[in-house]
Amino acid sequence: FKGYTNYVFDDPAQDFKTEEVNIYSGVTDGNGVAMVELQPQLQSRAPGMLKAAIITKAYEKGGDFSTDVTTATYSPYNTYVGVKMPQGNKYGMLETGKSNKFDVATVSENGKAKGNRMLEVKVYKVDWRWWWDASNDDMSSYSSALSRTPQYSQTVRTDASGKASFNFGTDEEEWGMYLVRVTDVESGHSAGGTVHIDYPYWSGRSRNTTGPEAAMLMFTANKEKYAVGEKALISFPSSEGGRALISLENGSKVVQTYWSKTKKGETQVEIPITDKMAPNVYIHITLLQPHASTKNDSPIRLYGIVPIEVVDKNTILEPQIAMPAVLKPEQKTTIKVSEKSGKAMTYTIAIVDDGLLDLTRFKTPNAWDDFYAKEALGVKTWDIYDDVIGAYGGKVNQVFSIGGDEDLGGGQAKKANRFKPVVIYLGPYTLPKGQTKSHTVTLPKYIGSVRTMVVAANTEGSAYGSAEKTTPVRSPLMLLASLPRKVSPRERVTLPVTLFAMEKNIKNVTLQVKTNNGFKIVGPSSQKVSFAQPDEKVVYFDLEVGDINGIGKVTVTATSGKEKASYDVEIDVMNPNPVTVNYKELVLEPGKSATIEWEAFGVAGTNKAVLEVSAFPSIDFNRRLDYLIQYPHGCLEQVTSGAFPQLYLADIADIDQSRKNKIQKNVTAAIQKLSQYQVANGGFSYWPGNMTP
Repeated sequence: FKGYTNYVFDDPAQDFKTEEVNIYSGVTDGNGVAMVELQPQLQSRAPGMLKAAIITKAYEKGGDFSTDVTTATYSPYNTYVGVKMPQGNKYGMLETGKSNKFDVATVSENGKAKGNRMLEVKVYKVDWRWWWDASNDDMSSYSSALSRTPQYSQTVRTDASGKASFNFGTDEEEWGMYLVRVTDVESGHSAGGTVHIDYPYWSGRSRNTTGPEAAMLMFTANKEKYAVGEKALISFPSSEGGRALISLENGSKVVQTYWSKTKKGETQVEIPITDKMAPNVYIHITLLQPHASTKNDSPIRLYGIVPIEVVDKNTILEPQIAMPAVLKPEQKTTIKVSEKSGKAMTYTIAIVDDGLLDLTRFKTPNAWDDFYAKEALGVKTWDIYDDVIGAYGGKVNQVFSIGGDEDLGGGQAKKANRFKPVVIYLGPYTLPKGQTKSHTVTLPKYIGSVRTMVVAANTEGSAYGSAEKTTPVRSPLMLLASLPRKVSPRERVTLPVTLFAMEKNIKNVTLQVKTNNGFKIVGPSSQKVSFAQPDEKVVYFDLEVGDINGIGKVTVTATSGKEKASYDVEIDVMNPNPVTVNYKELVLEPGKSATIEWEAFGVAGTNKAVLEVSAFPSIDFNRRLDYLIQYPHGCLEQVTSGAFPQLYLADIADIDQSRKNKIQKNVTAAIQKLSQYQVANGGFSYWPGNMTP
């Protein structure tokens, strides 16, 4: 909330899973606007403000619809409590033996202060969690299973300005990680966070611990992100007379190592940043104290690790796109491409329908984000300090599985609506240093908006980049025709045509409809429409589906003076009825003949006749052959039983060459697939990938 910097308004102890609810169904007003009130009934308590993913389907008057996904903030509470954690020392921790002040505030869902609110404060001691630990901090277990025995509890009330505070501290021996949770009694919202309370490492007092935390060294870098050529300043608490091994490590190797003598209280080390450290490096410090002289009772060896991001500007390309602000369909457009600083590059151009991209909120790809993504730490470290006689080494747990997963995931792509989107892909092209290249493209029949994306690379310099530009595509006269997804033979359908007059000079428009043999126009094939001002109107035509199966095509053309627009619609014509079979059987005596009277039935183009002659009673052999001669699918048994009989079909029936070729392909495919089922001992598993026969 604005004005409450450093306040936490989320509850780390509350688990919340995604829920789906239907919130609105209605009609927009004359301006295309619909006011929707978002009041879903949640099945579980929310940790704070929620982000709602809103999926909207908007239907045209003609029946077509488009889908959009957007996000909005949803407030499940009318009052929120926020907690401001006390400022820790430079290592981010609070000190034992001191009283620490926690500020709290209560605000409305709009961020305005709400005073005189009763708050309940509870503090729990929780297990230590390194921030890079692979497991999740399930703080909800502490609020439920341990809620009977909080370490500290108190009730406070906010003043008229919605502010209050409370103090919490621990004895010197009660160091550790604590969960602080504050709840607004009336609204039910809770907020809080974890704090690390510890005794300073340089104090000379005993921490009296043998846990894994005993050997952990907390240190800081002066920044999180560095450019090549800068220097990183590393600070860590230390005692005099020791030595620190500073190891710079990445996903595959140790980049560089330093030895540094430690000073009393704190040691600072400067590390030059080089291009070998990109995209990130882990600073691993092993602090060694003199043997038998660990005055502060800390282990002889302390260790810690901190990641830093390194950006090399020489690896970044910045393509520039110059093109008209508005594009027109079926007209040539010139696109100019250059690089901001004149670097050479190889690039591709993609021009894609914005509606298609919006279905999945598609982000213009940038290869730099992948090639220079954060790497997980790939170096593992062991030592024998735990076994040094007379020295306390503590326990080192190797839990360094850090980072590198930020680019995972992403929403699954939805199926696009039935329309012909603009997808133009050009390249690759090579741009010499300091030059600009021009490209000419012609957009198809289309109205809407497109995104032009340039993705560039320079493999010699390992540099990558991308750029994008969104432009509308429109013309003074536009139209949109809609038909159902499928129709059946002999049906009658209505074709709605939406006509858009975008400029004042569009007054009188003539609409003309043409079809292929899949449709017949019922009534007039043309209509006239008048506009007094820029507007949109819907005109209807009646069509009758022909007695065919296949693709029906309708072309609508609009003409107004020199302006002309056309729109093509294709539709599947499919007969929904099941296949019908007429069957006749004759037995011929020796030396006699017979005539079979046969009349075709069904939709033209879908019927066929088969004559089967056999010396033994008929078993409908032809139909069974069609069923048997198929590609082998499924488990080992299905593949074998499907292919094996095909080996002998030619011995018991007269097989034409087309079927022989198909049988040969199926048997060959089955033999090749059997190798996927074989296991190490030579046997065969039931399914591919199984380890046992």
